[in-house]
Amino acid sequence: MARLLLALLLLSGCNLTDLTPASEVVRVRVAAIKATPAEISLGESTTLEALLVHPRGEAPDLGAIWFACLESGGATGCLGLNFGSVTGGDDDDDDSAAALDPTDFQFGVGETFDYAATGRFIEDAWAELDPEDRVEGLSVLISVNFVQKTNEELQTMLFDLGAAQQAGDDDELERLGDEFAGLLENGINAARRIIVSDKTADEPDPVTCAVQELAPNVNPTLSGLLLHTAEEGRDAGFPVGQVTFVDPEAEVTLRPVLDEQSVEDYLYIDRDDETQCRAETPYFAWLTNGPGLDKSNTFIADAEDLDEVVGRAKVNSLVLPARDDFDLPVDLWVVVRDRRGGVDWARWSFRPTAQ
Repeated sequence: MARLLLALLLLSGCNLTDLTPASEVVRVRVAAIKATPAEISLGESTTLEALLVHPRGEAPDLGAIWFACLESGGATGCLGLNFGSVTGGDDDDDDSAAALDPTDFQFGVGETFDYAATGRFIEDAWAELDPEDRVEGLSVLISVNFVQKTNEELQTMLFDLGAAQQAGDDDELERLGDEFAGLLENGINAARRIIVSDKTADEPDPVTCAVQELAPNVNPTLSGLLLHTAEEGRDAGFPVGQVTFVDPEAEVTLRPVLDEQSVEDYLYIDRDDETQCRAETPYFAWLTNGPGLDKSNTFIADAEDLDEVVGRAKVNSLVLPARDDFDLPVDLWVVVRDRRGGVDWARWSFRPTAQ
């Protein structure tokens, strides 16, 4: 089975894609991938989930196939493997596949995926790092592929794959391999990097900062959405519920609310070995399957004005459809990211008021 799964890894296309798409959702696509926790150490694990956005009324029932790919100076391709030797050549000469540790080709199906920073390849790559380089650590690329099978159907395929492997049924293995390959080829793919690091591997110089120790990244928290009624959103606004009734053709001015702990102060050691005090600068992406937003779909929020209502950087206006085109709810997704790769998101639904 190892050879087949490794071949499928190649087909998955473990490439980082643009995760900040245009605001109007006219097709199904992945808008973000979140890891919890956002940064881990060697031997630890993190849980990943993906935000799949869709046009109004579609909400497709797709299954997800996940792959992990190690990126390091001594590694080539997914998981540091020489795919030419692992997936090609004579079977008798393929010692790499025979000796493969299951943790070296982590994969899974389902809404979430647990990645563990364990296995021969990542441990070898970690051993090659100088101790001070372990502060920034290794980069692992996690790829998700949404395919035209439910997660339950994918689980059944994996069970059948294992059974065929145990039985030595080459015809069934080939059939299942072709089916997996076809799913991946026609799937919706996205990826994100996970940092595996050790923030205790180096001592920062003493600097004036709210924090004095190196610390891993923590995801921001998008805690709500405010709707404003005054011009340019300069009033205090009121909280928006998960489902909010609005007048057709109305223009609603919106502002996301971050948890106050989301703007982290942190220490960073640059290439000149100088310690810097930095602060997260969260930025937001707005996505809607309605008629569209009247401003840019992304913006950066300065730490100084996150709690102010200035009607400038943090707000955006959504124009609702006319009643004849408002038979389906309008969804709004807001994605927040921080400087070090932390992610959070939330979804709100707008429905028309009664006539």
